[in-house]
Amino acid sequence: MTHEHIFLVALQSSLMLGLVHGINPCGHSWLALAPFVSGERDGRRVLKLTLAFVGGTALACLVIGLTLGAVSTLFPPAFAGWMDRLAAGIIVALGLVLLIRPHLLHSHGHEEAHHHDHHHTHHHEHAHQHDHGPHHADRLHKAAAPGLFAFGFLNMIVPCPTVAIMYSYAINSGSVWKSTAVFGAYAATTALAVGAVIWGLFRAVSWAGRLNNPHIEEWILRGIGLMTMAFGLYSLYVEL
Repeated sequence: MTHEHIFLVALQSSLMLGLVHGINPCGHSWLALAPFVSGERDGRRVLKLTLAFVGGTALACLVIGLTLGAVSTLFPPAFAGWMDRLAAGIIVALGLVLLIRPHLLHSHGHEEAHHHDHHHTHHHEHAHQHDHGPHHADRLHKAAAPGLFAFGFLNMIVPCPTVAIMYSYAINSGSVWKSTAVFGAYAATTALAVGAVIWGLFRAVSWAGRLNNPHIEEWILRGIGLMTMAFGLYSLYVEL
């Protein structure tokens, strides 16, 4: 029953993290899509690009969940308790760092994303001003969706401290399906959140611009840090 309780807590945390992370203006979220959909009038293309990005993220989540779940079944039972305590301790430490210094670990933050957005916006304007290669532009236009799929996949594969809860649970779950379910829940709610923000961006660009605020990201990261610490402390309490 104890393991079932931890699974439910991890699942609920993943659902919440997906929603928060999809809205949070960072490299994992809607900001990666913003340069490609800003000013886009074709709703079908916006949907296609959004699905490509969240599809890559979802595939990466399933790969991570399956892999960590399979690895967790290899640990001998005698080491399970020690692994749980070690993972919980790391989770508490990461949560504390996120709470106190939110940008110390979350290096792909607002400034990088803003620079990324500025670079693409400048490139977009430059292409319109100097349209000397229509065939080249057409190839880039067609490559946007596959590129965003690959970006979403690789961006999720790189470990992020804000999803430490999921990694901690998966590596100690002893179950492939539970590990995959936790990451799948995160992928589903991330897709919902990203889709909602991109829809808002498509409908009102100014609204998304107001959301792109470093102070919003900072407090979101602090909230994730607090939730991460709570999960780690709960895991330690259960083990002790």
